[in-house]
Amino acid sequence: MTKLKKSMALMLAIVMIFGFTLSVSAYQDAYPNTHRNTGKNIADLIAVAKTQIGYAELNPSSGEVLDPESQIAGYTKYGASFGYSTGEWCAYFVSWCARNAGISTSVVPRLGNCAASVEWYKKHSVYRPANSGYVPKAGDIVFFNWSGGATAKHVGIVTGVSGNNVYTIEGNTGPGRGNRCMAKTRSRSAGYIVGYGVPAYNDAGSHNESYSFSDSVKYAKLAVVTTTATEITATNAMLHGSVTNSGRFRISSAGFFFGTDKAKLAKHSVLSSTTSPEFHLEMDVASKVGELTPNTTYYYQTYVNIDGKDYLGPMYAVVTVNDKPQQLLLSEISANVGVGQTTVITATTFPYGSVSKGITWVSADESIATVTNDGTVKGISYGTVKLTATTAYGPVSADCNITVLIPTPENVSLSNKSENNITLKWDAVEGAKGYIIYRNTEMDSEPYKFAEVDASVTEFEDTSVTPGEKYFYRVKTLAAEEEYNSDLSSAIYSTAKLSVPENIKSERDGVWIDVTWDEVNGATGYLVYRSTSPDGLYTNIGKAYSNKYIDRTVMSAQMYYYKIVADNGNERTHSDFSEVTSTRAKFVSSSIQKEDTMLSSMKPVPVEDNDTRVLRSRTDLFVTTF
Repeated sequence: MTKLKKSMALMLAIVMIFGFTLSVSAYQDAYPNTHRNTGKNIADLIAVAKTQIGYAELNPSSGEVLDPESQIAGYTKYGASFGYSTGEWCAYFVSWCARNAGISTSVVPRLGNCAASVEWYKKHSVYRPANSGYVPKAGDIVFFNWSGGATAKHVGIVTGVSGNNVYTIEGNTGPGRGNRCMAKTRSRSAGYIVGYGVPAYNDAGSHNESYSFSDSVKYAKLAVVTTTATEITATNAMLHGSVTNSGRFRISSAGFFFGTDKAKLAKHSVLSSTTSPEFHLEMDVASKVGELTPNTTYYYQTYVNIDGKDYLGPMYAVVTVNDKPQQLLLSEISANVGVGQTTVITATTFPYGSVSKGITWVSADESIATVTNDGTVKGISYGTVKLTATTAYGPVSADCNITVLIPTPENVSLSNKSENNITLKWDAVEGAKGYIIYRNTEMDSEPYKFAEVDASVTEFEDTSVTPGEKYFYRVKTLAAEEEYNSDLSSAIYSTAKLSVPENIKSERDGVWIDVTWDEVNGATGYLVYRSTSPDGLYTNIGKAYSNKYIDRTVMSAQMYYYKIVADNGNERTHSDFSEVTSTRAKFVSSSIQKEDTMLSSMKPVPVEDNDTRVLRSRTDLFVTTF
């Protein structure tokens, strides 16, 4: 990224923080994902990517398409999906397409960095270096380094291979500095190809189609784009196209050629008489030609007519839906459930638009697990059983293997007893041999076995916590036979209470009183409480963001008592009260005292919040009287 582009990105971040710019998400997306997933990973990934051909970066301020030579950091929806709307976006594009194609992150990772993506594929043993002799295929993820180095700097999706050609769809690519999504033809033998990620798609063994896309047909100052077909049913489809008319030619008509015979497509106009520099086209097919035939291949391409001559975009095919479901996908192909507990397996028929007349579920052994026709599975006894779902119309079916284990602990809860004690509780499980407690300091980290207790224990005190630190806990039930140990309970977390402030001191500073204490690790502020008697009611008089508070509201010759509570924005993890410190205010005349009080109210100190709300007795948080 150039220095100018980095500067513009920083400027955009600043103005967005202070609300001085329009929301780019409000701008119309000219290239929505209009593909309906079929459940076949490779086919869906390529179809989703195809709908994005032609997408270009937008000016973050105006929402207009950026010139390819511009050095401004442009907005993309792909970067925005990662929270970095003006970032380099080739890897964001691949992840966005995979997510919209319904592909699991265990197959195509959700990563926004090319080098990190390569490492992920290597770690999962599905990476093939370019010099290994591997022949790429549709659906592979191809990595590039334009200088021939070993570190990936760019990435795209392989749509097909022919001889020495690799066909791709790539985000953040040329012309110019690279700010568009385009179809490309690359050379397999080129030194700039680093290697290929080979994801474990669900249709990897059956997908044998190879696509070479053209993003548009370009004429002098005219580009005719055929984008995609949407809302595909058994009898209809919506066609889409777009035209860039930088020459401002007078276009007499524009629309689509459509039909089943490539050589004899019928012409259908949807727009007439325009000189617009850019416009989009849509055609509801059934309204133009009548209902289509189910499960039939039709061909279409965008056209514009200028001075009696037709200029055409690339030709694509669309297949109408077979109204019978062709595939049944389950949310899980294997799952665990506890004895007496339930889980739900969802079933979806493909392609979208096919007619669903219900699904029937059958358990191969109801003594192990039962299942209802809405996919609710109940564990009955230890073991593994196959469940089969079958569509009522079709029919097609799918299987799921269910393993019944000892129940997972339920009603797991945490309580913060002190700065050195978080207590974990759960319901007892019948037949348990014991329980394992897992503890981590990050939500998504690998579960770490922290402690093991016997079956009589359903409460565990963790006394090794650090004040102010967040901890995540999970519990597993141990069965008499290890193979039937339960799954882990869902993670719950608590933050250990902050340490009590120490070395509390107070002294007169003129007519005011200064209160100081030692800083507490993890605290973001301190609540100051005051009373006029050592055992009286303590009132919150303010908040300090350092370890000093100046009390400017004292009255002449009065004795004041102070206590401090460490705060981190969460009442449940506030520290307990500190020890008491006391100081008598200086005697001054009432007129001077009144003047000082008025000046104090006119010139508040920024680090203090003189909130005079009374903290009433809260036995779950603090003891307020001593």
